Amino acid sequence: MKTETKEKPNKTEGRPVKSLRARLAASFIIFAVFLMALLWIFQSVFLDRYYELSMSRRCSKAVSSVCDYYTSGGPDMSYNSFMDFLGQKTEDNDIYFWIESTDGTFYLSSSDLQAVRIRANTRQLISQARTMLKEGGQSEVSFTAKGPFGDGKDFIYARYVEGGESNPIYIYAIATITPIGPAVGIIRSQLLIVTGVALIVGVVVARLTAKRLAKPISEIERDARELAKGNYDVSFKGGDYKEVSDLAETLNQAAADLKASDALQKDLIANVSHDLRTPLTMIKSYAELIRDISGDDPVKREEHLDVIIKETDRLDELVGDILTLSKMQAGVMEMEMTDFDIQEAGEAVLSTYMVMEQEGFRINFEPAEGTVTVHGDRRRIQQVIANLLSNAVRYSKENKEVSLRFERDGGNIVCSVADKGIGIAEEDLDKIWNRYQKASKQGARSAQGTGLGLSIASEILQKHGAKYGVESKPGEGSRFWFSLPVKK
Repeated sequence: MKTETKEKPNKTEGRPVKSLRARLAASFIIFAVFLMALLWIFQSVFLDRYYELSMSRRCSKAVSSVCDYYTSGGPDMSYNSFMDFLGQKTEDNDIYFWIESTDGTFYLSSSDLQAVRIRANTRQLISQARTMLKEGGQSEVSFTAKGPFGDGKDFIYARYVEGGESNPIYIYAIATITPIGPAVGIIRSQLLIVTGVALIVGVVVARLTAKRLAKPISEIERDARELAKGNYDVSFKGGDYKEVSDLAETLNQAAADLKASDALQKDLIANVSHDLRTPLTMIKSYAELIRDISGDDPVKREEHLDVIIKETDRLDELVGDILTLSKMQAGVMEMEMTDFDIQEAGEAVLSTYMVMEQEGFRINFEPAEGTVTVHGDRRRIQQVIANLLSNAVRYSKENKEVSLRFERDGGNIVCSVADKGIGIAEEDLDKIWNRYQKASKQGARSAQGTGLGLSIASEILQKHGAKYGVESKPGEGSRFWFSLPVKK
């Protein structure tokens, strides 16, 4: 019977999730519409007000420059030079200036022609501004008044000037605010065309940009599905954006790590299965021998039972190492951190290997000067040293010389275990710390050991924040080392 599985809709909190391309395109279009609407509002609603504010700033700036010229000139300033300056300001800013003394003894006009243009209400505006300055006690005033012909507005800005060495004066600046209704109509018609073009361009750019950004992400999503299916050879490609390229690079690294982990897992299962099968086969075989042959022979029975016990110990050691490594990697095994003398701890471990001298081994101990105190888990550090020493003894072959050495390196103590055995191939140096990575593939491992010693040592040293490594050459031996900071 064929069973069909319907794909569930992609939802977030009960709502359908829109595609990135649609969201980006919509965002660009909304942004373009917002800009156009904002431009329409400013042109239609605030243009008149902005025009008046601009005129106010221009008059204030022009009056300030006239004040500075008047107050800095003093009694030596000539009438002609001042009038030339005033006329230039009038021409540059299209502003009519009226200047009078506060006591009414003199007055100056910047331009007769300009005065004629606004003469219908100039006197009235000046009189109103003068009254506001005198009665209001203000140093400057400004206001807008309806034009004399009803076709515009006049803006007046007035300021009281102390004069310094000259007489105090009133300066009036009058500018005509031309009606901008016809201009606004032209601007609006142009703005309508600009809005249409901008929206069309915005839609096109939005679609192209969204497609360009969403395409590599869609490809990454497709390749991620392949990766989830176990295809670790998939290659993620980035786009024209740094973040997308970084994501692709990270996923490529993840794929490579998963591939390596998968291969290592398969290798681990194969090797553990092999190591489990061997002692189990031996136990079964010798148990059958005891049952069928040596059950009544005490000597043979003891030999066979001894083999069963040893193989059982091997099984127990293997299972124990697997459990220890699993707990460390799961973070459930806590370190008992204390201050201790690492050389004394190392010497205690080394003493258990002195029995190997009966088998022709030369065990050397080379301590550093004085007491070396470190902070860590004494028992676990001793386990690291024991694993390194076991490896050195196991792989020494004919040249049975092993040394445990401590030496100071600045504020650190370096512990190293060296042998003169078969060594490790250069391409395997980075692999030997992996779980169950056996050098026996290159003929370096014996049948003994669980293959997890270096992995356990690596996990312990990482939890201590220690630096560690290995130096080795095939046929010349190996030197394993780790470094910890010395307590002061």
